[in-house]
Amino acid sequence: MSSSTILQSIIFVCIIFLLPPLLLGIIRKTKARMQNRIGAPLFQPYFNLLKLFNKCETISKNTTWIFRSTAACNFSLLILLAFLMPWTSCRPFQINSDLFLILYLLGLTRFFTVLAALDAGSAFGGFGASREVTLAMLVEPAVMLCLASLGSVAQTSNLTDVFAYTSNSMLENQPGLWVLAGMGLFLASLVELSRMPADDPTTHLELTMVHEAMILENSAANLALTEYSHCLRILILLGLSCQSLLHACSFMWHTTGLIRGTVSILAIMFLAGFVAVLESLTVKLRWIKLPEFIAYSVAMSIFCVLIALGKNL
Repeated sequence: MSSSTILQSIIFVCIIFLLPPLLLGIIRKTKARMQNRIGAPLFQPYFNLLKLFNKCETISKNTTWIFRSTAACNFSLLILLAFLMPWTSCRPFQINSDLFLILYLLGLTRFFTVLAALDAGSAFGGFGASREVTLAMLVEPAVMLCLASLGSVAQTSNLTDVFAYTSNSMLENQPGLWVLAGMGLFLASLVELSRMPADDPTTHLELTMVHEAMILENSAANLALTEYSHCLRILILLGLSCQSLLHACSFMWHTTGLIRGTVSILAIMFLAGFVAVLESLTVKLRWIKLPEFIAYSVAMSIFCVLIALGKNL
């Protein structure tokens, strides 16, 4: 292994562990400025995680090993997904990442979270778990169709090859397909991450929560791992949307790997700020209106499928 590869690996690992809390800080700081507030420092999520690791844990007597192990399981799965998914173009480890394996691993993290919420026996946990599963059932087809349409044109289910910047790629001259896939994945990510307008992460009303209602029983180190896993999920899903949109830019196919990697990280940070602006200008939708919002993502995924079918004919 060359010294440059070792350096790229170290930088990549540092990005995985340092960037996720920063994205959350960018979102919160941008929302504060949009509301004419100073807001918490940009690095406040780091301080919060350190504080949680130093606290004593409080656990309900009704919980079992499922609740205790969920945070560690989700953390491990999302670290694995960070190495597998092409959320950035500066990945030094070109590991084969099958589309369906990625979707099942993402579903597995949700499965553990829902189990932990139900295991605690909390009414709010069960309420949030029910909503989470309902939203997942509605939004997963959009994510699958967007990625499957890209894989169909590239004639592979390996996302590493699909998102590779190769000169002979069949996707190089498909900006419309990339834009539709990126927009569909972004709208689906807002639902997957329980952001506005699907959920308001800053509310104090448990009856309106989705993600926060499921983790009410967590505390101390368990809560720290859960919060960090959620930040890592933000990084991966927003990164996947950014990669789709960046592939639509023709100049990105002919630049160096260093430039592509830098632009990828900056694009993720910009998209996090855009999420904050979007949350400041919109309101949380009523529950019965959410399927209509998800329908936009599904519609874009269907357009991606039609373009892919036209390309393969």
